[in-house]
Amino acid sequence: MLLPGHMMQVFHVPLSPSGSLPARPFVIAAVAIYAVGIASQQLTTPGVISRAGLWPFIIVQAALTWVWFAAHAQRLHDAGRPIGAAAGIALLYVLSLVLLLFVADLFFNSSDGVMGDANATSALGVILIVYIVSTLLATPQGNIAWIVVAGLTFAAFVPICLAVGCTIWAATRPSACA
Repeated sequence: MLLPGHMMQVFHVPLSPSGSLPARPFVIAAVAIYAVGIASQQLTTPGVISRAGLWPFIIVQAALTWVWFAAHAQRLHDAGRPIGAAAGIALLYVLSLVLLLFVADLFFNSSDGVMGDANATSALGVILIVYIVSTLLATPQGNIAWIVVAGLTFAAFVPICLAVGCTIWAATRPSACA
């Protein structure tokens, strides 16, 4: 059984940033990329980390970042737009992940390398959320910690917001061929 033309284009997305991708298959690919990204958070659970460390999460995030970039580059080619914004956002996302991994590893100083201790990893989420919320709810009267935590929290969401914004923007561009 042959797949419709736009479904075949969706399966072509992961391999190369060259070529073009019309809006409809791009939206299908983007939804799949974001769904897999959300599902990949399960790779940070203590059970997975105790067996394999954080490496499965890192590998999936690297692959998803490449697929995200390739899909956006193809869509922007189709729309007759340059791909610089997609490349910049993908690079910003990679840098934010690397920074997160360094901070998390230094915070817990695990001896097994990058977040090898499942208890430390599960504690990281709880401690960071409690610390951020308590710091942001405290009175910021000259408290430099409040400013630093607010800035880091904002910076953590910037790559995600930019990626979603770029996806919406790319999906709404008309094809240059049309």
